[in-house]
Amino acid sequence: MYRRVFTLSLCSLLAACGGKADRHVEVAAAPEEVVPVWRRTITPQDSLKLGGLPMRWAALHERLPARVRKSRGRVVDPKAGLDHPTLSPGSYRCRVLRLRGATRSASVRSSAPGFCYVSAAEEGFAFIKQTGSDPAAGYFYPDGDRYVFLGARQRRAGENSLGYSADPARDMVGVVERVGGFRWRLAVPDADGNQVQIYELTPVPADQQPRG
Repeated sequence: MYRRVFTLSLCSLLAACGGKADRHVEVAAAPEEVVPVWRRTITPQDSLKLGGLPMRWAALHERLPARVRKSRGRVVDPKAGLDHPTLSPGSYRCRVLRLRGATRSASVRSSAPGFCYVSAAEEGFAFIKQTGSDPAAGYFYPDGDRYVFLGARQRRAGENSLGYSADPARDMVGVVERVGGFRWRLAVPDADGNQVQIYELTPVPADQQPRG
């Protein structure tokens, strides 16, 4: 009787161990982090310049006379970016403002309005300044409540022959934000941090777009 009970107990123990040995354990894999396209493209030097833009821009804005800050409004205010930054493809009127700093003060100068064009692209949006001064072309890459701009200063308005990193001396990086109803800005820092160039973008009707 004792031998029978021992045999049954041993069989039960082996069965339990066998069940544990056959149990399948699944380990959930951590989701792979998706690196934005612009982070894989931007140079280390330009990455530092882009990261330092908010602080340098804020310092320039703070040194503007109060009357200038009031008259220029949201377009030059580094904290004025809004949510839902998506642009609509089409023609935009561009006014370029240069926010420059001296030792204790800063100033804003603007150029005559020209035209820019924004078109949908696989990367995000393609951008080109069609007329006027400060010719530029490149891409707007989505990045949360803003777009990151990687492009280049072109030789003349309407061109897009120079891409980012083709000629480092002409490379441009910046951020694109919505600052009002149908109003955006592209802010580009210079190399030494003493200037922020701001392209103010407002859509124009199709019949007012430049020809050619």
